[in-house]
Parts: sequence; structure tokens; C-alpha cells
Amino acid sequence: MRVTKLVIGILMIVLSIWLFLDGLLGQLLGIYATKSIFGGILEIVIAGLFIGARIVYICLEKSPYLGGDITGLILMIIAGILGIFGGFIYAWMFLYAAIALIIGFGFYIWHRIIGTDD
Repeated sequence: MRVTKLVIGILMIVLSIWLFLDGLLGQLLGIYATKSIFGGILEIVIAGLFIGARIVYICLEKSPYLGGDITGLILMIIAGILGIFGGFIYAWMFLYAAIALIIGFGFYIWHRIIGTDD
């Protein structure tokens, strides 16, 4: 579980950098034809939530307790809800919401059922 949290954490940091740049350049500054300021702001907020959850997962990867998983789950639920609402404005946000909810619930359930396997 420890290695998986580290790898997923690094990949989600890369995704959050992509979300930040996409929200800033594509939505707010209008590089895309369908510019949406609200969609850009939501992407930047979701990127911040992804970064926060990933930092928690990376910092607490060796912890046998559920504190990091609960914090990550709450941040990912907030990102998922924002992504679902933003998906009606910018369709790719449904994908980001699904990623957030799958990873948040996945790590929580995995740690809750299996516990520490290290």
C-alpha cells in the first residue's frame, strides 16, 4: 500500500499541475474557443485539492492509522462534488471528479479493510 500511495501521489501531483495550467491558460485566458471563467476557477480549486490530498498521502504513507486516508477522502469528496458541478460547464471535469472519488474511496476502503500490509 505504501508504494501505491507514493506512486499515485506523484501521478496526482502531475495531474494537478495539468489542471492548474489548463484552468489558467485554457479557461481563464481563453486559449480554447469555449472559454469559461467559472470552469477555470473550478479547475484551479480542484488542482489545489488534488495537491493537498497528494501531499497528505505522500507524507503519511508509512502511517498505520487512518488519519491520512480520512483527510484524503474528505478532500477528494470535495473535489468530486466540485468536478460534478463543473462538469456541466466543462465536460472534462466529470473525468476529474471520477478520478478523485475513485482514488479517495479506494484508498480509504483499502486501508480500512486490509490495514497495513508493509
